[in-house]
Amino acid sequence: MMFNFRLQRLLDLKAKHEQEMARQLANAQSDAQRERDARDDLARVHAAAHSSLASAAGEGVTVGELVSLAQTLTPLQERVTQADERTIAAEHVVDERHQRLNEALQERQVLDRLREKRLDTHRAEENARDLAAMDAIALTRHKTPSGTASRGQDS
Repeated sequence: MMFNFRLQRLLDLKAKHEQEMARQLANAQSDAQRERDARDDLARVHAAAHSSLASAAGEGVTVGELVSLAQTLTPLQERVTQADERTIAAEHVVDERHQRLNEALQERQVLDRLREKRLDTHRAEENARDLAAMDAIALTRHKTPSGTASRGQDS
């Protein structure tokens, strides 16, 4: 008799759900990496602008030029801060997706363990049936009078 796990469709759905959670995690990780890269690029631009402001201050640049550079730095700093916030938000999404993947993995593993347990039970029952059938055959052969068994072989 073939083993039939009654919850196989649910197990298959859990496996698909787990794959979807893994895909979403991968997408969230790549989004977070893009946000980190964008933030790092802005931070480099900000640092370069800050360095040029500092070096310009020592070179006898006019006050108007310094004010202009400072006014450029302020929005740039705001953009860096916004990029930091987006990066943090993207990393929170990654954490949340990772948690959801772990939950999906655990749900599927529970069903996998149940399936394995039921399969082991099925195999044990099948082995017991086979042994009972072999015992019954052996008993019928043993109960047959030995004379009849040997006469049947001589013919």
